[in-house]
Amino acid sequence: MEIIPDKRKVVGLVEQAHEGKICLPNFQRDFVWTREEVADLVRSIVRGYFIGSLLLLRCDPANPPFAPVFLRGAEPAYREARPELLVLDGQQRLSSLIYALTAPDLSLKDSSQRRWFFVNLDVLLSEPDSDDVVFDRAKRELRGLDTAEVQYEQRMLPCTVLMSQQAFYRWRDGYEDWLRTNHPNQVDPYRSDWRDGWTSAATAFQTFEAPLVELPLVDDTDSEAIGRVCAIFEKLNSTGVDLSVYDLLTARLYRSGIRLHDLWAEACKSHHRLRAWSNGKADEHKFGVLVLRTLALLRGLDPKPRILIDLSPVDFEKDWRRAARAMERALRLITLVGPDGFGVFAEKWLPGFGLVPILAALRAEIEDRCLGGTEREDLRRWYWCNVFMERYSSAVESKSRKDYLEMTRHWFEGGPEPEVFHDARNIIGAPGFRVRSSASYASAVYSGLFCLLALRNARDWRRGEDIRLQELQDHHIFPQAYLKRHKITKRVDVNTVANRTLISDQTNGKIKAKAPATYLADAEVFPSEASDELLGPHFIDSETRALLEQAGETTTDQEVANLYRRFLQAREAAMIEEIRKACGIAPVKEEGPVETDEPAADIQAGEAPLEDLDDETDLARDAFDVDVGAAGVS
Repeated sequence: MEIIPDKRKVVGLVEQAHEGKICLPNFQRDFVWTREEVADLVRSIVRGYFIGSLLLLRCDPANPPFAPVFLRGAEPAYREARPELLVLDGQQRLSSLIYALTAPDLSLKDSSQRRWFFVNLDVLLSEPDSDDVVFDRAKRELRGLDTAEVQYEQRMLPCTVLMSQQAFYRWRDGYEDWLRTNHPNQVDPYRSDWRDGWTSAATAFQTFEAPLVELPLVDDTDSEAIGRVCAIFEKLNSTGVDLSVYDLLTARLYRSGIRLHDLWAEACKSHHRLRAWSNGKADEHKFGVLVLRTLALLRGLDPKPRILIDLSPVDFEKDWRRAARAMERALRLITLVGPDGFGVFAEKWLPGFGLVPILAALRAEIEDRCLGGTEREDLRRWYWCNVFMERYSSAVESKSRKDYLEMTRHWFEGGPEPEVFHDARNIIGAPGFRVRSSASYASAVYSGLFCLLALRNARDWRRGEDIRLQELQDHHIFPQAYLKRHKITKRVDVNTVANRTLISDQTNGKIKAKAPATYLADAEVFPSEASDELLGPHFIDSETRALLEQAGETTTDQEVANLYRRFLQAREAAMIEEIRKACGIAPVKEEGPVETDEPAADIQAGEAPLEDLDDETDLARDAFDVDVGAAGVS
C-alpha cells in the first residue's frame, strides 16, 4: 500500500473537518479530551511545538470504505456524510481544535457546560511558556469576555478569531479603533510594542503545519486492502495512542543502561501504597509520570514534559528511589484519617492527582532536613488552600514548579510568604466565598469537603462506627425524591455539596424518600437517637437540625423551599468556617445575607426540572485518553 507523506496547515485541516470533508470511520472511539488537554494543544501550536503526525485515508465521497461520522463540533452544510478523507489517527487533536476555534455549543469531558477558549496576549508576548497563555471559561465565568469591548480592555484574544487571517485582522483593527477612542495615549505603544508581535503569533498559528501521512483510496470491494487499513489502525491504537512521557523516557534511558520498568517494579514492591493506588501499573492514573514529576522537582527542575523526557541519567536510579519514597510518604499523609492527615478515605475522594508530586517533593524536603512543626503546618495549609481554590485543576506543571520554589525559599532562605497563602486570604477569606455550586466529586472543593467530614469523624447514623470500619458514600440529607415531590428539581440545587453527607448505602436505603422530620425520628435510621454528638460532625448543628425537623410529610411546597434554602445557607456557612480553619484563615464576619448568582442560593418551589440525570453520570475522573505524541503536549 502506497503511503504519501506530507505536511498540511492544521487550521486548514480543522476547516475541512468542520465542513464535514474530513470525517471519522464509525469504529473510532469517542472524543474524550478534557478542557485542559484542549487548552494544552492550543498552547503547543502557539509555541510552535510538534503535536504529532496525523494519519488520513483518502476515500470516494460517494462510496467511502467505512460508514463515516462527522467529528464532534462539525457543522456541515449537509446531513449525510460525504467525506474526502477519514481520520485514522488524530481524532482527539482535530476535535479539540474544532472546539477551541469554533466554540460549538457542546460540553467537554470534565465540564457539563460549554467552554470558550482565549489567548492572553500580554502573557503571549512576555512569557509564552506559561500555561496561562491559553485558558477557557464557561458562560457564567465570562464576565463580558464574550464582548469585543471587554476582550480589548483585558487584551484577551478569543481563539475563534484564529480560524482565519481575515477574522484576526478584523479583531486587531477593531482593537486599534477602540484604543483610539478609549485610550488614545496607548496607540503609539500598541503600534510599536504589541501589534507586530500579535500579528506574527496569529500568522504563525494560522500557518502552523503538522506532518501527515495519507493512505491512498481503497476500493470498498477490496477486502484485502481494507484489512490492511484496519491492521494499521489497530496497531496505532494498541501502541501509539497512549504513549506517555514515562514510555518515551524509558526508551531514552535504556541506552544508558537504566531500566525504568525494573525501577518501577522495585518501587511497587517496596511501597505498598504506591502499588495499591497504581494497581502496580505505571500508566494507572499516570503514576509513572507523577513519580517523574516528583523527581524533577527534587532536582530543582520544571516538571513539564519536555524537561522530563530529557532527564539526565546521572544519578537517576538514586533520584528515582528518593522520588518513589517521597510518593509513598505523600500517599500515607493523604490517606491518613487523623488530625495530621488529609482524610482521603477512598481513592475517588482525592481532590486531584496533580497535587501529589509537589506534596511528595515538599514532604521529602521536610523529612530529609528534619524540619519542625512550622514547616509541617505550612504544608498542611498549602494543601488545603490549593484544594479549596481548585488551583491544580489546570496548568499543573507551572504551578508545581512555582509553589515548590516559593515554599522552599520561604523555609530555607527566609523568602517571602508563598503567594498561595495571600491568594487564599483574598479568595477563601472573602465574605462572598461560596461552595454550594459544587455538586460532584469531579470538583476538588466537593472532594475536599468530604475529606473534612472524614477528619471530623462523621459516622454512619445507623451504625455509629468510625469511617475506617465502614464503606460510606455521599448521599442526600434532604432526600432527592422528597425535594422532587415539593418541586425542587434543579440538579445543582438538589445535589449541592451542602445537601450531601457521608452515610452508608444501607442507611440511605432506610431514608429513601422520607421527609427529614420523619427519618430523624426513625429508630431504624437512628437506633440511638439523632443526637448532636452524632449529627454535629456532619455539619448539622442544633439550628440546622431544627430546620430538618420542620420539613415534614405535610409541609407545603413553599415552606419546604424556604426551609431548604435556610438549611443550605446554614450548612454551607459551617463548611466554610471549617475550610478557613484548615487553610489558616482568620474567621470572617458575614454582614447579613450575601447575594449570589449561584443556582442554589435562591430556591423556588415549582421550577421547571432539568433533565433527569443519575448522580454519577458526569463525574469525570477517567484516565486521559491522549492521542498526541508530542513533547509539548501534556
